[in-house]
Formats: sequence, structure tokens, C-alpha cells
Amino acid sequence: MHEVFGLHLAADLIVLSACQTGLGSGALADVPAGDDWVRLTRAFLHAGARRVMATLWSVDDWATAALIEHFYQAYDAGADPARALAATQRALITQPTTSHPFYWAGFVVSEGTQ
Repeated sequence: MHEVFGLHLAADLIVLSACQTGLGSGALADVPAGDDWVRLTRAFLHAGARRVMATLWSVDDWATAALIEHFYQAYDAGADPARALAATQRALITQPTTSHPFYWAGFVVSEGTQ
């Protein structure tokens, strides 16, 4: 995370699809409680990313693969990341294997203030 703070990025979107990438301090063993501003999302925004998509809990590998594939189809078609994620989440709700919020609700898009 400290290495990310030293980067200089010009990215419209960073996608962090691994488990708990959007959590702050106290959630992960290597981040002490009290450092609420320290999280990967914040680090990438500070480094110059315009938006970061990350996860709030442990995510299912299969469902995440389906979510990411659908997300990039919507994003590549011109939707901004938040709208692409919302469309993806609505699509996954309609599928019996991914209708439970565990499979789609843990993903969020954060936007920087630049």
C-alpha cells in the first residue's frame, strides 16, 4: 500500500477484485486500527486514479469472474464505472446462482476529487 502512495498514475479506473480490497484499518492484519484513511482505494486515488472499484468483503471467485466480465462489457460500451457496476449488479440479481447480495453487493466504486 505504501508503494501505491508513491505512484503517479493517470488512470480513469483501477479495479481491485480481490477480497476486502476496499476495507480500511483494523480489517486487515497489516493495517493498525486508527489509520482509517489507509486503504488501497485511498492509496490509488491519491496516486492519481480517477476511480477505484474495490470489494468490501470476501468475494466468491466464480461470481466475481462473472461480475467482472459483465462489468467490462458495460464499461467498454461507454457506461461510466458506477453505472456499469449498477447494471452488472442488476443483471446478477436476476440469475439464480448469483441473486443473493453476497455475490454482487460487495463491490463499490469510489471516485476521487480531482
